Amino acid sequence: MGKSKFAWAILDTRTGNRNQILGVLSQLKLRYRIIEIKYNFLAHLPNFFFQIFNNTIHIGSIKKLNKEPSPDIIISCGRRTATVALELKKIFNYKPFCVHLMYPQYTFLKNNFDLIFTPQHDRIKQKKNIKKFLGSPSNIKLIKNIEHSFIKPVFFLLVGGDHGNFKLSVREINKILKSIIKRLDNRGSLLITTSRRSSDHLIERINYLKSKYNIIKEVYHPKTSKKNNPYFRNLSIAKEIVVTGDSMSMVSDACETKKPVRIYYNKNFCSNKHINFCEKLIEKNYAFSFDTLGEKCNKIKVLNTSKKIAAHIYESYKNE
Repeated sequence: MGKSKFAWAILDTRTGNRNQILGVLSQLKLRYRIIEIKYNFLAHLPNFFFQIFNNTIHIGSIKKLNKEPSPDIIISCGRRTATVALELKKIFNYKPFCVHLMYPQYTFLKNNFDLIFTPQHDRIKQKKNIKKFLGSPSNIKLIKNIEHSFIKPVFFLLVGGDHGNFKLSVREINKILKSIIKRLDNRGSLLITTSRRSSDHLIERINYLKSKYNIIKEVYHPKTSKKNNPYFRNLSIAKEIVVTGDSMSMVSDACETKKPVRIYYNKNFCSNKHINFCEKLIEKNYAFSFDTLGEKCNKIKVLNTSKKIAAHIYESYKNE
């Protein structure tokens, strides 16, 4: 887009939201300022409640908010940051170009966003200012030439967790791990990372299986571990990646690596929109079904959602 342009990026404490914005910014290649916000106890209320008052009543603190340098573009992500972006847009006479990632439910004045990007599997109609893309924007940058002591081949398992009425059970984890361990046949290493949505029962089971099977070399739980997350390292050194289909962000990250990605999903723990998402990725050769584990993949496509969104922002901004 050019370094003469300047962006304000509104970041909250949600890791997924932050990574989506940073992924798009990395592809836009412009100067930007991070506006850090933290929520208060009102943040669980719907967006229209905030808008009845002043758009920012749910904000506990906001850092680095001064008008200089003023933004050409404001980028936000997630429901709660939407009203903040709309409020910031109002304070400038020239009205900066306002981009929002993820459809902001229960929000008035959505048409004041110049662009809203939402996943293809969401039941939202595409309009002039609403664009749908396959996958979530990602900020994955693989690390080259990493030295490690893991026995090759390295398989990396990404485990999601519960969402709404859908629960990822111990039974499903047993099935996944049994299949991977059988495929490795005591040759190689299995690394596992869970998510903050993984239940305590799931974490306990995975820890037990690590003590039972030597081929499970490392387990990382973001809910409980105080060590640095080896997520990027593991994506970089893995020969194959297995991911549960309930986590759209993890699946999207894996599909940015140009490595064989096997998605384990079913209706027991995945909603219809998650299942549709996984099937579309498999149909378009960004990923493969779990039952192909270990098979050679002749054609692997890279999702590149951040790059595609950045290109669309550039074209839309240029034509304003």
